[in-house]
Amino acid sequence: MRYIAIAILLLVTFVSCNNSTTTSTVSKFYDDGRSRPVVALSTVIDSTSYDIPWSLSEELTHLIKNQLSTNKNLFLSPTAEMESCLTNSDNPFDIDVTWMKDRFEQNEFLVFLELINHNEISKDAITNLDMSLRLRIVDVRGKNPIVILQETVNDNYYIAKGTIKEDYQNTTWGSAEYANSRMGMAHNQLAKEVASRISDYIALSKSR
Repeated sequence: MRYIAIAILLLVTFVSCNNSTTTSTVSKFYDDGRSRPVVALSTVIDSTSYDIPWSLSEELTHLIKNQLSTNKNLFLSPTAEMESCLTNSDNPFDIDVTWMKDRFEQNEFLVFLELINHNEISKDAITNLDMSLRLRIVDVRGKNPIVILQETVNDNYYIAKGTIKEDYQNTTWGSAEYANSRMGMAHNQLAKEVASRISDYIALSKSR
């Protein structure tokens, strides 16, 4: 019975780890003592009105964080710490970024994200998912914060043909079926592109 109990405990632990959010185990310093860039990532702002039974903001934030957590050349601060420093009146995409300097002094780079487009577009019996995500990276290492990147990442992904459409009211985020669905793969592709842009620009700025 003892061995059976141990086996069950190991199985539960394995499942729990597989279902948990990937977190970075990277330290702030390389083995030679050099510091990795400290990056704070905000929760994705969802400015769309796409009707879906889960939070697109939560899903995309989760996916982008997971992608960045695999990058051994940066240290990712907890999103909750960044969110605790923001107020409802803050506009991270405003021209004025001077207020960011003293608010996030433990970080070197701030990343803000906003989903501004998430629409299904049908043409010739084919439905594509059209997505646009606004990205801003602010360097707060110096005396004055500097916007080092501001762009809109656009992606278009085939999700259905004819009457063959996934029922996303039942196939929801978090399920194995959703991960293998066209929308699930589309969101994962967008997250990879965004994470790649973030990594590239921070590496470039850190090297200067």
